[in-house]
Amino acid sequence: MFLPKLLASAAVVAAMIPVASANAAAPWSDPVAVPGSTGQGGAPQVLFTRTRGGAIAFNGAGSIPGAPLERSLWGANGAQPATTWQGAPDFDTGFSAWAAGDRIMYVGPSGRRVKVGIATGPQATWTTTLRGPSTGGARVAATAVPHAGTAGVFATFEGGGGHVYLVRQLGTHAPSSTQLVSGSKKASIRSVAVAMNASGDVLVAWDLHGEIQARLWYGSSKHFGPIQNLAKVTGALHLSVALGSDRRATVAWVDQLVSEGNTGQKATVWATSRSASRGFLLPPKQLEAFPDTAIPAGSVIEAAYTSTGRGIIAWSGRTAVRAAFVNGRSIGTPQDLAPIPSSPDDIAAIGLANLVVAPNGAAAVTMVASVDAGNNQVLAAPLPDGAAAFGPAEPVSAPGQFLANPSAAFDPVTNQLVVAWRAPQPAATSSVQVATRPSP
Repeated sequence: MFLPKLLASAAVVAAMIPVASANAAAPWSDPVAVPGSTGQGGAPQVLFTRTRGGAIAFNGAGSIPGAPLERSLWGANGAQPATTWQGAPDFDTGFSAWAAGDRIMYVGPSGRRVKVGIATGPQATWTTTLRGPSTGGARVAATAVPHAGTAGVFATFEGGGGHVYLVRQLGTHAPSSTQLVSGSKKASIRSVAVAMNASGDVLVAWDLHGEIQARLWYGSSKHFGPIQNLAKVTGALHLSVALGSDRRATVAWVDQLVSEGNTGQKATVWATSRSASRGFLLPPKQLEAFPDTAIPAGSVIEAAYTSTGRGIIAWSGRTAVRAAFVNGRSIGTPQDLAPIPSSPDDIAAIGLANLVVAPNGAAAVTMVASVDAGNNQVLAAPLPDGAAAFGPAEPVSAPGQFLANPSAAFDPVTNQLVVAWRAPQPAATSSVQVATRPSP
């Protein structure tokens, strides 16, 4: 994973488009620092369980391994003073995978293995296990669905290649044994993604050295379906999947091979979907083709289904963060959510951040936009249930230096949208900031 570049080229600065307001405004609350995060806040993770409340997790001062995991419990008045979260000595909130439903799951590298952690709630101590073979690192992803459970996947870097593995955790039970998902032959795995539905089905997708593959675990009959080949790619470093309650599904990716922040390939954005009764529509649909070698940044591409079954794909486009709706196997015309251009300089903090869905059918896309050469701003585009399009992008934060790493989730009790982000400058008062709005 590449590190963010903090200085934009003159061309990018010229393309920066200020948002309508310099500060967060109604319906958003005024941003506040998470108590206890000042001077040490790492990338935040907003985590809400179905019945046991929520928390904002972040690494304290120091480097990984070694930096403590702090958590601020979410209360009636918002974020509470942060305390150290026990049982998580080397958890990384910036470069590992997190998901929350009935339980909270963590998946991340730990020495030469992969660590899977489960917490029964925000106030519980973590229980961890080491999974998979010895590896020189891992690509990881995690997902959670209320009433169903959590699931984590990881791809290993073993001698001569690696494999894709799955760990499922159903309801309130302990995690399952580690399952091999990819074929028996080792290969270079460039990316992994995972999604789950309320029936316990799990969809896993990965880039097997230039081949997008997917495989479905059937929760009812407890078996894997066959590995499906979906597309040939040069390099899908960014990949996302979504799975509906009736096994409707979407696999979306960006084809652009990037090394050390450089590329000679023009990015293309692709997706394919299946309905409850028909398989993935092939060949996949091209959603966007970049005219140059600009590199999309942020989380790059995300897919999800709302609680009412509406499919959404969001991505960092060439001139804007964009979104398209999925209906069955058909993908609609993209909508520009905010004029945030991708950068020829690979500015990793700019672009799409999160695509999140609420229990009431609503959804939201969060983004980071450049305001000028020295300041960014966190934005959100809301989608009420049943709306024909996303609403206008709303300022979540005031402009600030190098604002980054937004994390968002809906409170399952109130449907309130909670967004937290890292405000690293000035260093002496760096902190995790948080703001909220009512459900769209």
